[in-house]
Amino acid sequence: CHVIMDLLSKIESILLPLQSTFDTKLFLTQLYEPSKIYKFNDLLAALSVVSSNEIGVAGSKFYLGEDGIDLGWEYGLVNLAAFLAQSMKETILYDACDENNWVSAWMPRYVLVFIINIALLRYVFSHDIFYVAFKDLYNDQYPLSNACGQLGQSYQDYNCAAGEQHMQCSIEPMMQITATTHATWYGAPPGLFCAPKTIYPFTGFWDYTYWCDNPWNDPPEYCDIYEGQKSGRFDNTVAVANRAGKSDVEGCCWWGRGVIQTTGPCNYGKLNYYLGAKAAQDGRSSQYPDIDFCKTPDAICVDSNHPELKWIAGFFYWMESVQNYDKDGWYYLTELHKFVNGGMSDMRFIDSVSGIVNRGCHNPPCATGEVDGLLERRANFESILAAVGLPSVGIEKRPPSTLPPVSSSINAPQVPIPSLATPDISPSVLTQLVDELKQKKEILEQKVLSYTNLYGIKVQSETYTFESLLESLAFSVDVGYAGKNFYTNSSSLKYGLVNLAAFLSQSITESISYDACEEFHLDSTGTNYAISNSCGQFGNSYQDYTCDGLDAGMECPVLSTMDLVAVGGGKHQLDRPSFYCRSKALEPFTGVFDSRSSAVVNNVPYPNSANRTDVEGCCFWGRGALMTKGVCMLGKLNYYLGSRASREGRIAMYPDIDFCESLPLHAISFFVSYSVTI
Repeated sequence: CHVIMDLLSKIESILLPLQSTFDTKLFLTQLYEPSKIYKFNDLLAALSVVSSNEIGVAGSKFYLGEDGIDLGWEYGLVNLAAFLAQSMKETILYDACDENNWVSAWMPRYVLVFIINIALLRYVFSHDIFYVAFKDLYNDQYPLSNACGQLGQSYQDYNCAAGEQHMQCSIEPMMQITATTHATWYGAPPGLFCAPKTIYPFTGFWDYTYWCDNPWNDPPEYCDIYEGQKSGRFDNTVAVANRAGKSDVEGCCWWGRGVIQTTGPCNYGKLNYYLGAKAAQDGRSSQYPDIDFCKTPDAICVDSNHPELKWIAGFFYWMESVQNYDKDGWYYLTELHKFVNGGMSDMRFIDSVSGIVNRGCHNPPCATGEVDGLLERRANFESILAAVGLPSVGIEKRPPSTLPPVSSSINAPQVPIPSLATPDISPSVLTQLVDELKQKKEILEQKVLSYTNLYGIKVQSETYTFESLLESLAFSVDVGYAGKNFYTNSSSLKYGLVNLAAFLSQSITESISYDACEEFHLDSTGTNYAISNSCGQFGNSYQDYTCDGLDAGMECPVLSTMDLVAVGGGKHQLDRPSFYCRSKALEPFTGVFDSRSSAVVNNVPYPNSANRTDVEGCCFWGRGALMTKGVCMLGKLNYYLGSRASREGRIAMYPDIDFCESLPLHAISFFVSYSVTI
């Protein structure tokens, strides 16, 4: 035990002077604010628990390094850095303890409107900081039964393997638990919950579009389901199943909790078996003898007496699934030693670890897809190493590792990944820029992020919010896209402010003043608007906006079978129909919208200003703050972000989404006007 404590004392002596650095510069949310949930002191308390000699998972402890050799503690410190790098991406970034009721692969109306336009001005995307926010919108609904499992999973069927089944929790149908944390975007679903069928025979969905502030209704309605709610309501009129076919929430109390989202009755059962009430009942040493993690799995998030539990749950996962990972000749602890002994410069190590955590394999892409946030996880790792002063200066050569060797042929990723410079954790121009904008929040919301509604009243934009501006700006400045960042200039704040002002001035004219996320009818002959304006307005043909030069060949193909309808066409244009595209086989020609009668007349062809009288292949109208349009720009998104990047062996944020061909209606509209994050 003294060996472990010596290593722990050494690591603690390095970490303790860095408390402020971790709490204020590393454990940050999307808004670059310190996490309210994950704190440095709780981390140290948890580390002490999981590395002690008495406690562990099946005899496993959190690896603290090698005693008896010079700088042996560095192996343990790098192990901790790898753990924290994943934690910062998985939950700290979103300040989440309970799993959210997620949306699938695109943003809701609230978040990140601006990011796509900045990205497109820079021509490419290469990162996915916000993907985790939205995973399981199903049939354009948020099933309440997502508590049972998302993305087609069934959490209560996460059972232990043979020989460990005695540890897992039993499924209690009468359990009732409601999550304490949830997403906070405009219209976000409340916390997940479980309850017996005697209370909810079936469950419906969360209607995120419902306007909940209706004090004049009888009875009055208010947005009071959770604090800060802006829209949405429960709709339990009919049963709505999640992707796994579940349409109730009985026994569905096993959603993810803690810093790496502990999930399922097996994992909670092991916590209880080794740390909780079960250990005490069996006469074994127990750190938390009064907590039954099988009866109260929510203790991880709600127990104010033990805030370290949020970290401990993640450490347990790490010790079982990462430290013990040994597949196809790739053994985690051996690779950790190789990384440290090699000078801590080969970032293929942390990329492999990211694959294990996010996709279940060390050499992604795995069967489950590309790693979510690979570059961000790497940047987190580099930030922590820099903060703790690794690699140490003056060490030319280390003694060889005592761990078993592995084949190095498996380690190299299939696609070279651009390196990120180690982030500077000192106060930056970005911090100054964000602080400056926060001081001007009120005037920005009143004068810039606002539009005049149908009653002639100036109101704040519902689409382009101050929070979304900060989030997207922070990402564009600090991380950027394919090595390009939104320009700020490190020597003076004013350059970044002027660049931002120029961007916003164009955005106001293009979209914010209309609160519009997609292009709408502007081109008219008198009071007549050609339905074929979706093909292009004012003489333009958007599907002919092809790429040239070095970008030649990146554009989307124009497919006659595409069928899309625009959403969010501006608060001023509610009387005008939405843009759409459709094949001539279904609609041989299109007519006109007569604004005098507010009627669409489709009995005869009516040309737009480019003489187009149909909407076949006309799916490339403007979207986003700068109304990005055309087959070239949308094709570049697919080339750098989507399925084309994946098919051609490049890293893809959205390998399963083809931005050119099969993108669902709501994905395209959200992806452009709400910043393709997620």
